[in-house]
Amino acid sequence: MHQTTCGETHKVEIFDKSSVSDFLKKEKEAFDSAKKSNGCLYESQKIINNPTLNYLNEFFSKNLRLPNDQLKSILKKEFDDCEKIYPFLGEAFLNLFFDIDLVEDKNLSVVTEENIEDFINTSIDKNAKNISRWIVNNSSTDRVLEIEKSILDKILITKEENTFFNIDYDADFLGTKSNWEMKNYRFAIIDGFIESVSEIHHMLHFAAQNKEPYVLFCFGMSEEVKNIIIQNNSKRITQIFPVSMTVNENTINILNDIAVLHKSDIISSMKGQTISQEMRKELKVGKSISFSRRGFKISPLCEKDAIKSHINFLQKRIDEASLDSNTEIIKQRIKNLNSKTLKVYIPEELKKDANFNRELDYLLRMINSSQKPYVKVSFDRREIMIPDIIYRYLLKKVNTTKKMFYSIDKILIRKE
Repeated sequence: MHQTTCGETHKVEIFDKSSVSDFLKKEKEAFDSAKKSNGCLYESQKIINNPTLNYLNEFFSKNLRLPNDQLKSILKKEFDDCEKIYPFLGEAFLNLFFDIDLVEDKNLSVVTEENIEDFINTSIDKNAKNISRWIVNNSSTDRVLEIEKSILDKILITKEENTFFNIDYDADFLGTKSNWEMKNYRFAIIDGFIESVSEIHHMLHFAAQNKEPYVLFCFGMSEEVKNIIIQNNSKRITQIFPVSMTVNENTINILNDIAVLHKSDIISSMKGQTISQEMRKELKVGKSISFSRRGFKISPLCEKDAIKSHINFLQKRIDEASLDSNTEIIKQRIKNLNSKTLKVYIPEELKKDANFNRELDYLLRMINSSQKPYVKVSFDRREIMIPDIIYRYLLKKVNTTKKMFYSIDKILIRKE
């Protein structure tokens, strides 16, 4: 039986292994040439002094019939993947791929109070360095950092003593917003699943009548309940934000921490309570809560001593646990309770600067990784510090990519 092909049959060009070898040779020459240049002027009239980026941004003539674009797109993808993991890792990848040695001192180091200034000075952005210095001198690394655009023409940094919960929950209630803040909100902490609208009927009625904001902490809800709340919120009939979490090992005891901060009890069937009965009552009022897609932060109603006592209780559980016990979840709960917020307001124009954002990301990541070993690398006439665990990942990625290029035997390119 003969195979029958119908429809359009595309013509292809076939390139053999020598095309790959030629590509690698020419790209090595182009990369070395880019590293010797002082800068490139782009069509936007902007001068870029980064040799690696200038090499990456080179394009080929459409008249070339060699598969250069396809092969170079592989390098671009690997570059982008590295950049998502750690700032400047993409540039380090390309340098290593083209056999440029980045490490002079093989010994590992750590960022400490004594050498933190040397580390900050590895950045070439003045604003990023100033922000990092302020954080080192005036704050602590356990604070949750939030960076926002500002209409001001100066950088502003503020401390907030709210407690941040870095935890997954249903962020659909944010809609198109990235943040939502509520003040003087009524709340209920429910150890259970909200199954029907009838269970929260009275709360819906109160919320529509008094126009006060409401927050429900719970372990999930039905689609019917979720849709009713979203519809009423969108019509501005109510302001209700459910912190709807999935029951798992990370959230199973989180309600206890939320209850401590609110000086409140948990609604639980274990105490003979029902959701519908408790929703008939006048709910307590919290101070302030704000939601983002990373979690939520609460302004505590309780005194600092109450939080400290609760943290001591959790720490005692860790101390008394057996050696084979998993205490990471309890440690995360303590971290949530200890965490505070640091807000950095960046002028709008500066916030659009990709180089500034990259330099600030680099400095802040390394500050938060202090006391962890790092590798000092040098390329493009500057020094960068990369955590050792990430650098080892980078070496494997370079070797894997090289093997992939060397294993290519044929390249098929469809003719237009």
